Amino acid sequence: MPTVNRRQRKRRQTRDYVAEVAFDLFETHGFEAVTMEQIASRADVARGTVYNHFPVKEAVLAHAMHAQLENDLASLLDGILRRTGFMAQAATLLEASATWWTPRRHYLAPYIRYRFQQFEKAPEADESAGSDMLEAWRALIAHAQRAGELRDDMDAARLAHYLHFLYLSELMRWLTEPIPSLADGMAGVLEFFHSGAQARPRE
Repeated sequence: MPTVNRRQRKRRQTRDYVAEVAFDLFETHGFEAVTMEQIASRADVARGTVYNHFPVKEAVLAHAMHAQLENDLASLLDGILRRTGFMAQAATLLEASATWWTPRRHYLAPYIRYRFQQFEKAPEADESAGSDMLEAWRALIAHAQRAGELRDDMDAARLAHYLHFLYLSELMRWLTEPIPSLADGMAGVLEFFHSGAQARPRE
């Protein structure tokens, strides 16, 4: 495990604090109405400090959402890992995610816009880019590959990106179309992914 030095820890604490303050402003005034200058003022830091950590307002939102998602889903991980098989584990995670996103739908448009932009950049280009469910997908897929459930001719990270694209696309579809149930849509995503990623008999 990499060692986190004092400077890195301080930087992380500042990012978390600014994102927490910003999210309170978003909740009070609405995301579109809040400016980076207001975030800096409320956090009592220089405007340059905010921009040093977050190039755009959507990055602040993404960091705040990832922190909440990580915290809220952490309690589910033990239950997910106790489920037998990739499909049961992934279905539990997707259902929990659908439940989590439903009351936060008003943040989805700027969040999705920002997340798709980050796929065009190198992973190290943005510190919040890999902080959502991508690592969870990679871990579940790697475990399923070792168990012979999923194909192993692609590495787990690549398959995780495919599944994550489908996941984000379904969130976007839910935002723009009258889909009655996000959970049902996520179930369809999982079936579609599994049809292509499941292990094939060896010839």
